Amino acid sequence: MTRQYPFPELSGFISVGIVLVFAFSALFVLNNILKSEGTIKKLFILNIAFLIVLVPYSIFLKGNDLGIALRFFIILVLVLTSFFLPRKKFFVNAFLVIATLHSLFIIIFELYIVFFSDPAFQTHIRNTVLHLGLGDIYTYNGYFYRIQIKGNAILPIAFLVSLFAITEKRLKVTVATILFLGTFIAGNLAFLVAIAAYFLFYLFIYLFKLLRSKREMVKGKFFKDVKRTVISLTVLISFTLAICIPMFNYLNDVIVRKSEYSIPARFDQVEVLFDDLFESPSSALFGQGLGNTLQVETEYRDYTNNTYFELQTLYILNQVGILYMILFVITKAFFVYKFWNNSKVYVLYGCYLLYALSNPYVFDTTNIIILIVLSSLNKLLTKEGTFNEGKV
Repeated sequence: MTRQYPFPELSGFISVGIVLVFAFSALFVLNNILKSEGTIKKLFILNIAFLIVLVPYSIFLKGNDLGIALRFFIILVLVLTSFFLPRKKFFVNAFLVIATLHSLFIIIFELYIVFFSDPAFQTHIRNTVLHLGLGDIYTYNGYFYRIQIKGNAILPIAFLVSLFAITEKRLKVTVATILFLGTFIAGNLAFLVAIAAYFLFYLFIYLFKLLRSKREMVKGKFFKDVKRTVISLTVLISFTLAICIPMFNYLNDVIVRKSEYSIPARFDQVEVLFDDLFESPSSALFGQGLGNTLQVETEYRDYTNNTYFELQTLYILNQVGILYMILFVITKAFFVYKFWNNSKVYVLYGCYLLYALSNPYVFDTTNIIILIVLSSLNKLLTKEGTFNEGKV
């Protein structure tokens, strides 16, 4: 159910922890659903009913494995149900603590590999990580190692959340720095694109507001504070460029390397999943069933009985079909709009989706955790415009 953390035991613990959160909040969730406005309640019930029908369709008509089918059924249900959970600052705190510890782990490990280990250890640790299915650790130049292990998916969004959730300045800078370094060491192109997009978005907003103040400039009001404005703008642009220029150079290098295998492999997944989905008109509408596995082997990968796809969203589409995917997207978008009311949270989730859609982080425990955390953060940010009782 989860691919989030670097050790299988902890991964299982996280999955059990999430199940317990839902179990202990069952009455609260049920009450929340019953008290919801008509459209929310109807959409939720319609989704559950559709998924319940998909289970026998998947098992008896499509012959899919019961265990795998139920696994994806539970994930889809929990993604929508997470909006009805209680919103607590504990969820934000726990998330940032776990993400910071994970980031510290890969930072320390990076330093050890670079400065204290020998080539034999580097080869051994990579083979071990690959053998255990925890990810990969590799280098292109022998100086910088990309530590791409389970759990890295929470680092970029945790970095962005820390900018809003932590009010004490020194703690904010410390935690944000640790999370950013961990994100960089993770070496995932999409992570860095999401962070760059976040800063560019707010730079654009700042410049847009500055241009709108042109009328005030004519009146002379702007010039009373021109020095502070110029300094603020200079610092903001310099900070953004300091991050984005090296990042874009790095991204260019990564894109060149990814064009050799990673990007073509994703296009291969698109072709394989779509070919299977559009096998017939009925499969296009209703999918190949929850838990569907392929019996296909290409030059890039053997997909036989595999449930792991980087383009996870397309894999879910392959399982549930066009009809339910449209219903799910509409429902989730409506829930985001109705349950959240803070623009910062919308931006954070947008940045998360920016890197999640090209990676397997949309229909798994990561997304459930992020929805719980952002729902709690939304409450903290909107309560009387401050954190008040929700300070981290």
